[in-house]
Amino acid sequence: MKKTILINCHPNQTRVAVLAGGVLEQFFLEVGGEGSPVGNIYKGKVSSILPGLGAAFVDIGLEKNGFLSMSETVESSTLKGAFDDDESSDSPGKSPETIENVLQKGQEILVQVLKEPIGSKGARLSTQISLPGRFLVLMPFESRIGVSRRISERAERARLRGLLREIGLPEGMGAIVRTAALSATKRALTRDLRYLLNAWKQIQKQQARQKVPSLVHEEMDLVLKSIRDHLLTDVDKIVVDSKVELKKINRFVDIVMPSAIKKIELYRERSPLFRKYGLEDEIEKLFQPVIRLKCGGSIVMQQTEALVSIDVNTGRHKGKKDQAATILKTNLEAAVEVAKQLRLRNVGGIIVIDFIDMESRRHQKQVLSALIKELKKDKARTRVYPISELGLVEMTRQREQESFLHMLYETCPACRGQGLVKTLPSLQLELERKLMTVLHEQRGIRRFRIEATPGLARHLLEEGWDNLRRLGRINRVRINVVDNVELGFGEYVIWAVKRDSEEKVS
Repeated sequence: MKKTILINCHPNQTRVAVLAGGVLEQFFLEVGGEGSPVGNIYKGKVSSILPGLGAAFVDIGLEKNGFLSMSETVESSTLKGAFDDDESSDSPGKSPETIENVLQKGQEILVQVLKEPIGSKGARLSTQISLPGRFLVLMPFESRIGVSRRISERAERARLRGLLREIGLPEGMGAIVRTAALSATKRALTRDLRYLLNAWKQIQKQQARQKVPSLVHEEMDLVLKSIRDHLLTDVDKIVVDSKVELKKINRFVDIVMPSAIKKIELYRERSPLFRKYGLEDEIEKLFQPVIRLKCGGSIVMQQTEALVSIDVNTGRHKGKKDQAATILKTNLEAAVEVAKQLRLRNVGGIIVIDFIDMESRRHQKQVLSALIKELKKDKARTRVYPISELGLVEMTRQREQESFLHMLYETCPACRGQGLVKTLPSLQLELERKLMTVLHEQRGIRRFRIEATPGLARHLLEEGWDNLRRLGRINRVRINVVDNVELGFGEYVIWAVKRDSEEKVS
């Protein structure tokens, strides 16, 4: 199935969509005009050692110090689990027992960002540098050769490993053959390795020149990274709506894959690029919690800071006779859609999926297999655990940056992120309690002036006025209610008026 890469550029936002047969398969987003620091290499200084955590904080010049665990100073977790490890280092060293054996406070080190800062957490770092190219990942500090596990055929794995040995790597360096290298020629691998070795020489020069802390190598921006990682033989064309980016793409492709330049074209029509391909509505759906299934069921995705919960419902798909078959069909469709949505929404971390309960163990295995099979299309590392006794599937997905939802949306000031707001009667009771508290704590109050949103003010003057008037009569104070259109939904301000003053009390 032929694929198309669409690149939409704006000074404040860059979007990349990969279509397979006209259907959205991958979506990438970069906001604010600043790229992600993931992949960047910094010359940093150890600011503190944390023996209890087996880690250190490193000043790399960002707002928050980066976090470097001891495991990231021994072997790169960027590669661990994603690639095979059947050829280890020629001279494997003994892992140190404590972080103090590896690092010292004030020490200058070269580190690479594995995960960008998220929330209150700083960037996650590694001293095991890896430089990704189109076909290879160069590892300057680890002398081993590996092949991506996604290349499953033994003959092809052996061929690629043999080609890399023929080409030869500098002493002490290693490389991983990426999935994109499937059927690649020796010439293509040689060109890619030469490109990466040159990049490493430039990094070494910058490291020698730069002061601490400083950036010594910046990873490609979203546009070039998307081209590098997705420009495979099945890509039919690349469409970009920026002349500046077009020139940049042409220069890059001319180096890594000259024959693909003919696939690149500039979008010149007046209609926006993504609108032309019918993507705007589909992308907007990525930020909605409910996903409708073709069978009539639905999926509800809720993202929190700690985890993502996914609930599968049958909805209109009730089935006529065989309920178990209906549930299986819904769950199978949901499994495929869940994997797709996680990929498109860039959701990572801990994920819990509540499929519709299945009594049959065979059906449970079918659903789990369908989920795992679809997750293999994902470049991010995933790990899926068996269905628990409660019928839940727990899984993890590699997270390098915030989800697109958190990039484009902020906490609602009205509901403060709860997704719910208090009812007007509840707000009225809350307000009455605050009036009583103020009357108990303060003396000499003659009048309360309540400013509220128009809806709340109307409720207080109509449905709640009898209670307010009774409260005022008992405590010998007057109560006035006025509306204030500048307040948000459900907000109010209480002013206590005394003989010579007026004070805001809530």
